Amino acid sequence: MIKIQEIIDRDNKILVLGNHEGIIQSVLDFDYLSGKKEGSVVGIVTGRSGFAKYFWGMKETLIPTLVSISPLTFNLVPNTNLWLLNLLSGRRTLTSTQDFFTQLPYAAGAALFAENVPEFHEQSLITQLGSKLIVGPASVGLLVPSILKLGPIGGITPDQINDSHLSESGSTSILSASGGMTNELINIAISAGHRLSFALSFGGDRFPVLSPCEAFLLAEEDPATKTVLYYGELGGDDEYELVQLKEEGKFTKKVIAHIAGTVSSLFPESPQFGHAKAKADNQKTTALAKREALAKAGFQVSNSFSEFISLVSKLK
Repeated sequence: MIKIQEIIDRDNKILVLGNHEGIIQSVLDFDYLSGKKEGSVVGIVTGRSGFAKYFWGMKETLIPTLVSISPLTFNLVPNTNLWLLNLLSGRRTLTSTQDFFTQLPYAAGAALFAENVPEFHEQSLITQLGSKLIVGPASVGLLVPSILKLGPIGGITPDQINDSHLSESGSTSILSASGGMTNELINIAISAGHRLSFALSFGGDRFPVLSPCEAFLLAEEDPATKTVLYYGELGGDDEYELVQLKEEGKFTKKVIAHIAGTVSSLFPESPQFGHAKAKADNQKTTALAKREALAKAGFQVSNSFSEFISLVSKLK
């Protein structure tokens, strides 16, 4: 799997599957505000050959639209990472992602935007493509400040991108299953005066291709990252894998974590929350049990979201 430093050290280009004008324009705005000479989007697969009109700063620019994925379409210079931004529906996510990496096996990774991808499809993606850096399904993407914006992560308007200082690098990493909370944690970190090393959303579906454990290892291996801000939820065993990483000495950096869903303890049976995995099937997977396990292992864990914000504001 590619490391964050390798993303920084190389040029990065994006092929988009599907057409979402707001998301694609936000990637170009990020590139422009980061001082790049050209946009990172090299093509949009729409089923038609032609061009789509976007903006590069105040000027119009044309991006090629393609009938299908073809390795002959791209003439990338050496030392370039190629990424997939898959905006297609959940039912088409598996086959389209498989086709991309079959045609372009040297590609670095992908962001899968669709929600409710069939669970068998998600497991197939993990088995077949787990060696690639793939966030999602149901992910807002991957962000490396001034280098790569793969998805709507960090906002989709120029003001949001500018206000979040996404062209400035720092030492705080943002990791979350929730797309909305990924962007919220970015806002909290920036408001407290911090700058990002990288940020990503694993994805809200039950079986994201990139696991939280793997994302924490990315942060551990990234020389710029000093602190991880982590937003987790009830359900699943992800946090216990993080505890194991800590206990085995494989993760050593500072973490401020919040695990949402303690309200589930007020119900006779744990309710299903917004994300597919966000349901506690037993006592071990409740938010309270996870908070206790993380705190016992040495992570800094908040008891409320307001306390989480306070801890971030005190971070040096």
